[in-house]
Amino acid sequence: MKDSPLKCDFPETDLEQLLEKKLYRTHGARLASPPPRKVTGVSDSSEKMEHSFAYIGERFMDVRTAFLSLRSGLPAIINLFMFIVLVLGWIISLFYSKALLAMLVAFGPVWVAVYLFEIFFPLTLPVRIDRKEGFVYVGHRGTFYRIPWDELEVTFSYNWQYLGSGVVWERQYYAHLFMRERHYFCGKRPKMPLQRKKISSGFKEEDMYRKWNFIVRYFNEGVIEEDADNLAWINYNSYKEDLKKKPLGISIIECVGVVLFIPSIIWWNFTPFKYKWPKEIEEVFGKANNY
Repeated sequence: MKDSPLKCDFPETDLEQLLEKKLYRTHGARLASPPPRKVTGVSDSSEKMEHSFAYIGERFMDVRTAFLSLRSGLPAIINLFMFIVLVLGWIISLFYSKALLAMLVAFGPVWVAVYLFEIFFPLTLPVRIDRKEGFVYVGHRGTFYRIPWDELEVTFSYNWQYLGSGVVWERQYYAHLFMRERHYFCGKRPKMPLQRKKISSGFKEEDMYRKWNFIVRYFNEGVIEEDADNLAWINYNSYKEDLKKKPLGISIIECVGVVLFIPSIIWWNFTPFKYKWPKEIEEVFGKANNY
């Protein structure tokens, strides 16, 4: 197994070692903030970033956590998988009559389980970055923090994912946001002086840096022209506005594609099971719950 440091030139940090409780361990942690700064040599474009953000405006931006980003893609993955399974089942059924039924019995429960999870497991809140006042709002298990942008603690790190008996599969990269007790704002009192939240996770190191660079660029410069196009499908309302600009035929085709492969855009707007920002934060932004 070849181990090597992260490619960014940020200083090393031992923040993870200060956690009283951690569900998993990572390696090679680097401190991206404070002060919040970009990774040199990596793009800060919002291109192909729609899955990572729930809302963007001049006042604030809602950043989907790693868990929310994963959930947004689950229905697409299972629908595509079931489509392939059904096509293969239909082809095989031309030769073996019960093949399609066997495929449904074998894989149908997986499809049902994913949708039951989507229906009944509440949507968690994103991380909110308020560039007007210079704060970051984070909800974590009923506790809400308000962290000054200049004090925001973000680290990059990685661990190894294993398959089978000691066979290394791939490096997984993490961007974590750390929450200190002194930044408590409302909700339940923190149970520990320091906690962390996973804001991005994946197998491509550069993707982690690109998301962070875009966040820093947004805070410093606001929304630029390309963001409106790149993030047109960031949520249901912006998706509807984007459809209005297109010819009817294209709109119909895109609607069918969304229903089949990215239904989260629509479903998340109407599902009743959602965590919401508390009244103390609604007093700052109004009723603005994005997922």
